[in-house]
Amino acid sequence: MSVDQGTGSAPATGRVALAGLRASLGGTPPDLAAVRELLDRVPDPLDLEAAGRLLRGARGRAALADADLPRTRLALLGSSTMDALPPMITAAAFRRGILPEIRMAGFNQWQLEIAAGAPELSTLRPRLVGCLLDDAAVFDRVADPVDLDEVEARCAAFPAELAGWATAARDTLGGLTVLTTIPLGPLRSRRLVSYAARARLAAAWSKMNAGLAALAAELPSTVVLDHGDLAEAAGGIFADHRMRQVAGHAYAPGYLLAYAEELSRVAAADLGRTAKCLVLDLDNTLWDGVVGDVGTAGLRIGGSYPGTAHTELQRLALDLCAQGVLLAVSSKNDEPVALAALDNHPEMLLRSAHLVARRIDWEPKAGNVRAMAAELNLGSDAFVFVDDNPVERELMRRMAPEVTTVELPDDPARYAATLAARGDFLVLSVTDEDRDRTTLYRRQARRREVEQQATSLADHLARLGTRLTVEPCTPVNAGRITQLFAKTNQCNLTGVRYGADEVDRSGTDGAPTFFTARLGDTFGDHGLIAAIALDRAADGTWTIGNFVLSCRVFSRGVENTLLGLVLRAAAAAGAPGVTGTFRPTDRNGRFAELYPSLGFHPTGDTGEFRHDLARLPDLSPFIEITHEPEVFRVG
Repeated sequence: MSVDQGTGSAPATGRVALAGLRASLGGTPPDLAAVRELLDRVPDPLDLEAAGRLLRGARGRAALADADLPRTRLALLGSSTMDALPPMITAAAFRRGILPEIRMAGFNQWQLEIAAGAPELSTLRPRLVGCLLDDAAVFDRVADPVDLDEVEARCAAFPAELAGWATAARDTLGGLTVLTTIPLGPLRSRRLVSYAARARLAAAWSKMNAGLAALAAELPSTVVLDHGDLAEAAGGIFADHRMRQVAGHAYAPGYLLAYAEELSRVAAADLGRTAKCLVLDLDNTLWDGVVGDVGTAGLRIGGSYPGTAHTELQRLALDLCAQGVLLAVSSKNDEPVALAALDNHPEMLLRSAHLVARRIDWEPKAGNVRAMAAELNLGSDAFVFVDDNPVERELMRRMAPEVTTVELPDDPARYAATLAARGDFLVLSVTDEDRDRTTLYRRQARRREVEQQATSLADHLARLGTRLTVEPCTPVNAGRITQLFAKTNQCNLTGVRYGADEVDRSGTDGAPTFFTARLGDTFGDHGLIAAIALDRAADGTWTIGNFVLSCRVFSRGVENTLLGLVLRAAAAAGAPGVTGTFRPTDRNGRFAELYPSLGFHPTGDTGEFRHDLARLPDLSPFIEITHEPEVFRVG
């Protein structure tokens, strides 16, 4: 469901929103879908803050205690009053289907809290640590704010100071650290009476913020948000002067809400809740005009407005595709006519070769999107739907509410900006597998063609010529391992989603030892398709903390082979056994019997299994193992 631009329904006033929330939370069971839909319709920051307070109150906590939603833990620190942030983040995250537990340090305690060992926050064990600073964090250590030599020196030193703080915060709290560049308040500059001095301050401040932004690449497990993006979304930055003086507010409610929304996007990316496929309409969306009426030559693409607006949307789609977003088309048209326009119009940037799926017919689009989801082996909640027609958008929301439907403006000039601003596809980092994703899915289509020609499953697997290589976690593949744990839902045996900080510590400081696997065949490389977390108990027993496998390689015996290799490695290392856990979810049911099929037997605890290594399962004869036998080393 759309979470940033509304659902097309009328916005709800604060009083109506709160009344609706109370009614929805008070039901038996609580109507969580109604809660999300109502929150989508609350545009005012103060109203959304009030809604978040209701969700965080006794009634909200009771109603949400057993909600089947992914959860995260968030610690907040800052240099100004931020009391509105926890309820705003709660509401923003809930709109994305996430339940956050939030704890905040005291006013301007961001340095002292970490220096003291985080007494207020450490027991939370946060997945995310957000630090929102204002310019006072820099100027509080400047004796003379009009001495530009002193100000420049302070600005130059601040990125390294914040890097040291972030390192200490990570060592103390763990999790993913989320920093933000710092806006310069107008009073800081306007106290300077020369244009030369103002320009000098602006240059020093810009250079400092560039240094802060660079920390995302320099520090592990660190995200840096751009305050300019937040300001554009909020329409402003700074708190009212009276609120600044009376209550220590640095930022306006709209800016705090923009920050809360961005933190909810980071939380979604950390939990693998990022959308994967963009579904585009054709007529009056990718081009101006109805191709069935005006023909290919009559479509307006490029040139002048409105054609330029549709070209801009195509270019955005291709840029998303280059970073791992799958592209698909759902259009009510005659397919030969529409394909002729896609592939033959001289101004088209996006062609049919860029698509991993398409449904060009006269069937309802909700059913077509779900059919494409099944074809690609993805959940339909991983799809984002873009269509200029408000009737089609409303039908999608009603018939397939799990699909994110973008509320487009009337003017196509804003189509690309509206889609880009939503952040539906944001991830923590882009991997090589992401960049090759469209190619990988098109190869998968060719594999399906071979499967249809095969006389048996064994014949099909033999033709594929599959090669499997296990790799230990390294700085090169750690990002992909984190991504696999975050984004994999179907073959995910426990639902545990290890964060970047844990993966970076593979085999040290109490973290499991992580491994990944690469798969290739006669059609090309699948990339890294699996991740395994292994640990060793005090008695030497190996423990499988979690095992995940990309849906692209199901039904080839890869999961049995990988776990069979783990069992062989444990036996060779003299381990007395291997234990594993299966925790059922609404997505992983097809793998409920994976452990028993490999000779594991259930222990007394539900979902717990153990293999005594007396009789090891056979490995697939259709998979060539190309790594060294001793690759699995568990500390």
